[in-house]
Amino acid sequence: MSLDTQQFGISRFWLSVALAELPSRPDIFGSSQLKAARKCFLAGGNQLKAIRSWLTNADIVKSAGRQVLLTKLGELVSTKDRRGRDPWTWWLFHIHLCANREAYPYCTFFTQLDADGGGWMTIDEVIEFLTKTLKESAVAVERGSVESYFRGVELAFRPGASLYGLGLIEWREDNAGGQRLRRRLAKPPLFVVAYAALAFQQAFFENQVTIEMRVLLQKGLARALGLRDADVRETLSHLNQDAGLSRIMQYKQVANLDSMQFVEPSELVLRRLAAQAYAQGEIQWQ
Repeated sequence: MSLDTQQFGISRFWLSVALAELPSRPDIFGSSQLKAARKCFLAGGNQLKAIRSWLTNADIVKSAGRQVLLTKLGELVSTKDRRGRDPWTWWLFHIHLCANREAYPYCTFFTQLDADGGGWMTIDEVIEFLTKTLKESAVAVERGSVESYFRGVELAFRPGASLYGLGLIEWREDNAGGQRLRRRLAKPPLFVVAYAALAFQQAFFENQVTIEMRVLLQKGLARALGLRDADVRETLSHLNQDAGLSRIMQYKQVANLDSMQFVEPSELVLRRLAAQAYAQGEIQWQ
């Protein structure tokens, strides 16, 4: 499965409509409800496909036969931020897309390109990079499909769009009037980094309670958050100063080896952390 954006970014409005409508109309994305869905989402057929793909890949909704239901995470977001205005909602969206190995090209772009504030790239250069990574993994996807998928991703990070405020991408106009982008170094707080570490543990190492830090970083944890590897290590070294987080996970360093120990690794704990961040209300736009 890929994140089939149909060249459309996800919007706050589309998210809020899905959160409001799905509990009572789980068949709204079905072919028999196309007219009603278009009216609710103010969207065409391809846009509806994109909305469903975005929400599914971000673990907000799940398919159940011919119906689409909110996941536990989706239910939480619906309860705490139905209008999609809280930055924590979009960190959740972003982290779960990055931890989903099926959410290509989103996960590939954010976990394989360094966030070093370095070279600027054109959209075509990004698409070439993403296409190359597929060829190296022997996955057959046409370049046109990659372009279609990524166009929706980059639109979601344009100024004023839903994910732009996370501060993970910046834009500039080149001398020819074209647009260039680059991964930006961000400054997510400890809570965001800790949540992402647990999300990656659940996605890639569910049965391991102790994971070498280098292994988590190889999965793209730092890049996903707009950080350098050293920044992640430094941030997580403060876990013992947070009474709540330190009961769930700990950063260990012995000689030249460091690791993460997850005391209570589970989807339930992940959801509990997500709810805690909403309650605290301390996550800010970058």
